[in-house]
Formats: sequence, structure tokens, C-alpha cells
Amino acid sequence: MAARTGASVGVAVTITILGALSLALFVTTMVFYGKSQKAVSELKAANEDYARFVSTTERDNAVVRSVADEAQSERMSAIGYLVKNRRELLDAVMGNADMSMSEFKEQVSTIEGSDGSSLADLIANKDTVIGTLSKQLEVADAERSAAQQRARDEAERVAKIEGDFNTSAAAMQNEVQSMRDQVAVLRNKIGELEGRYGNEIELVRSDSGSLISEMQDRLDTIVRENNALKDQNHRLLGLGKDDRTRPLNEEALVDGTVTQVNTADSEVIISIGREQKAILGMTFAVYDDATDIRMIPGTKQYPAGKAVLEIVRVENGFSHARVIESSQGNPIIRGDVIANAVYDPNKTYKFVVDGLFDTNGDGTATFYEREELEALIERWGGKLVDTIDGDVDFVVLGERPVIPPAPGIGAPLAVIQEYNRLKLENQRYDELIDGAEATSIPLLNSNRLQTLIGAFPD
Repeated sequence: MAARTGASVGVAVTITILGALSLALFVTTMVFYGKSQKAVSELKAANEDYARFVSTTERDNAVVRSVADEAQSERMSAIGYLVKNRRELLDAVMGNADMSMSEFKEQVSTIEGSDGSSLADLIANKDTVIGTLSKQLEVADAERSAAQQRARDEAERVAKIEGDFNTSAAAMQNEVQSMRDQVAVLRNKIGELEGRYGNEIELVRSDSGSLISEMQDRLDTIVRENNALKDQNHRLLGLGKDDRTRPLNEEALVDGTVTQVNTADSEVIISIGREQKAILGMTFAVYDDATDIRMIPGTKQYPAGKAVLEIVRVENGFSHARVIESSQGNPIIRGDVIANAVYDPNKTYKFVVDGLFDTNGDGTATFYEREELEALIERWGGKLVDTIDGDVDFVVLGERPVIPPAPGIGAPLAVIQEYNRLKLENQRYDELIDGAEATSIPLLNSNRLQTLIGAFPD
């Protein structure tokens, strides 16, 4: 019994000790488990906090490792190193180390040319622009300096001119004053002379006026007698003229015919060319027949042609001409005759031209246009003469020169001379009319001549 009791006690003690150890182990296990859970929570929180600064994937990035190495070399954390560099960069670029990146981007976006360009490229471009502007500024400064120098030189020149002008003006004023004094003296002397010789001067003027009037009367008498003698001479020269049989007037002679007609191009071919002395630009009136080129009885007018031609190309035996005027209902046909009073292939006509002409149709007859007509006659083969003699073929008269009112006794010499010239031209105009009628020379005015040559060329 006793042995069984001792063994039971040992077992009980052992069980008790094991129970105590188990309890202690449980308690210890629970304590360490609690601490383990706390450590896990703290580690998780630390990892989450660490991930805010750098993620797991970013830790292996070469740039991040490079930053970490640079920070370690300066015995700083990577974040501290980045913050330090960020502040230095913002301070260097913007002058404000505490600026946020959003503020930085906003201010950079306001810079012209920043879109799509780095700050380095932008600064380089700005440096290039600044360099160009600096060179332009240097050139402008040089030009400004040169302009200022020219302005100073011009100011000096103007000042010199003003000085010379003032000196000359003063001298001229003195001279003018001297001349005024001399004029005053002369006026006084003239007044004295007029007072002394006034009556004698009036007497001389009266005598000279009477003498001029008497001489003018004598001149008019001589002119009338001369005209009477010329009329008598013309009548004597014309005696028996009506008893002679005359051929067709030479101004009505036909110069050629129309050989071909090109209606579509308003061109014709005429029978005269270089061999017949045809000239480029010469005009012709077109008639149905030679008998149409006769003076209309009782009118001294010639019928107008049904068309007007102008030579545009001259060949040896014919010429091409364009139609510059035509009549409705009376077309040009082959066989029509052409006439130009100035032109004749077989002889040279002689013309006496006088008066004023209006060849350009502006309504004003001038001596200049008369010279143009004379040049046209000579260009077309005619010859100009000054007086009517036995071999003159035509007398061409324009408008009669207008005589102004007779000048007074005290008129200037130039006015008197012009008056006498116009008066003599009028007398010559009348003499040419009388001479042409007395000798039966064809007398053409501007309209008749234009009718017989077709048109005055431009």
C-alpha cells in the first residue's frame, strides 16, 4: 500500500509539474504569438508606408538604384536626396524652392514656345533670338550713331546756309533800299520831265496816229488795186477756156480696181502694188464706176465712196487692203474702182495747201494739222508748191484764219505784227480761191479731199 502511495505521489508531482510546464508553455506561446501578430501588423504598416515612397517594382529600377547610391554617397536617404535636389532645381530655375510642381508647370506653360520643347531647347532658342536681336541692336545703334552724325553735319550745313543767306539777304536789302532810293530819284526826274515835255509827247502821239492811219489806208488801197489787177490777169489767163473740150477732172481719175474680195476677213486685193508706187497705210475711196467720181452739179461737192480701204501689205503688182468703212446694202465687189486724189502711179501731182485743218476730227482746226496733211501728201507722192502757176494740179484750202480786232495805237509791237501776219494770210487765202477759180484748177476743201482719198489716216 505504502509503495503504491509513494508512486502515486511521484506521478502526481510529475503530472503537476508537467501541467505547470504546459501552462507556462501555453502562456509563453500566447505571449509570443501576440508579439508576433503585433510585429506582423507593424511590418505590414511599415511596408505600406514604404510603398508610398517607392513601390516594390520601382526598387529594382536602375534610376532609383542610382539615386539611392548617390544619396548613400552623401549619407542621406534617397527621399532626402531627392527633396534636396528638387529644392535646388526649383530655386535655380524659378527662384522659389518651395514651389509645387503644379505651380512650376503652370508658370512654364505661359512661356512662348514651351509647348513640346524642353527648357534647355527653349533657353537655347531664346539665346539664339537674343543673339540675333543683339546684333540687330548693334547695327541699329551704329545706324543711329551715323544718322545722328549726319543730322549734326546737316545742322551745321543748314546753319552755314542760314548764315550765308542772312548775310546775302542783308546785302540784298541794302541793295534794294539803294535801288528804291534811285527809283525815287528817277521818279522825281521823270515827273519833272513829264511836266516839262508832256504836251510835246501828246502832240507826237497824235501825229504818229494820223500817220499810221494814213499809211494803213494807202496799204488797203494798194491791196485792192493789186487784187483787181490779179483778177484781170486771171480773167485774161482764163479766156477761151469754155471753148476747149476738157477731159475728166484729174481728181476724178481712177487709180485701180478691186480684184478680189474676202468678206469674212474684211479684206480685199487691189490692182496696184510696189511697181505702181503704192505705199503702206495709203487709203482709197471705193466707187461702183469711174463715172461716180464726178462733182455733184450745183454743189461743188463730190459723192462719198461706198467704202474706204487702207493698204496693209504691199506686193509687187498688187496690195492687200482692209476695209475701214463700208456702206450698208452696197457691198464691195470685184471690179469696183478705187481713187485717191493725191496718188497717181504715172505722175506727180502738185498741190498748194493753205488754211487751218482738222484731220483728227476733234473739232479744232490748227496749223499743226495742216503740216500733218502736207507731210501726208508728200509721203503719198505729191509735191507741195507755194503759188499757183501753170502746172499746179490742186488747191487744197482748210478753214480761213481768224483775224482778231485791229490793235490800238499803243498796242505792243508783237501784237501788231501778229495782226498783220493774220491779215496777210487771209489775203493769200482769198487770192488762192480767186486764182483757182480763174484758172479752173480743182479747188478742194478738207471734206472734199477726205472724200477723194477715202480718209485721213490716224
